[in-house]
Amino acid sequence: MPLDLLSRLKHETAACHVRLENALGLMRDDLQRDQYIALLERFYGYVAPWEDAAAACMPAALAEFFDARRKAPLLAADLAALTGERPQVDPCHDLPRMHNIGGAFGSMYVMEGSTLGGRFIAPHVAERLDLEPGFGNTYFHGYGPRTGSMWNVFRATAESSVPELQFDDAVKTAIATFESLHAWLCPETADAEASPAPGAAS
Repeated sequence: MPLDLLSRLKHETAACHVRLENALGLMRDDLQRDQYIALLERFYGYVAPWEDAAAACMPAALAEFFDARRKAPLLAADLAALTGERPQVDPCHDLPRMHNIGGAFGSMYVMEGSTLGGRFIAPHVAERLDLEPGFGNTYFHGYGPRTGSMWNVFRATAESSVPELQFDDAVKTAIATFESLHAWLCPETADAEASPAPGAAS
């Protein structure tokens, strides 16, 4: 029996997910404030242009659904709180190519899925860096107590919006998103840990 879209995304991106999570090291006990700020700047440089690119692939009927999930403003607020300045960050130009709604939802799976891990990252960062609630870690706090329900709505919307003919596009773009995130956020490890391209010989 063929796997549904979310099952395929989960299984076929699992290795990329683990590599990126390990490279980021946000759960380290020795995380320093300057390291955290530098990482938030990199996230902002990726998330802001990615959101505009993904939004362009969404039909008008899903504009509100997508806009409710924009997180670049959270990153800007975190950086302003931590540095006292508006972020001035170079944008990432090597974003995954999203040619259709399948690709857009595949890429969005990666970005939305990060909110689930954020439930563990946000309190850890707050404790390690002695941050007040809502000060400097709102991006990882994500949707707060609504995280579970927002994820369920995303799952349901992805399943109802992406035709089966575009499942492969969704998976390929999700993998490309993990790899471009890795290259942008952790360039020192991305080359060494790059996964084989989809379809490459093993």
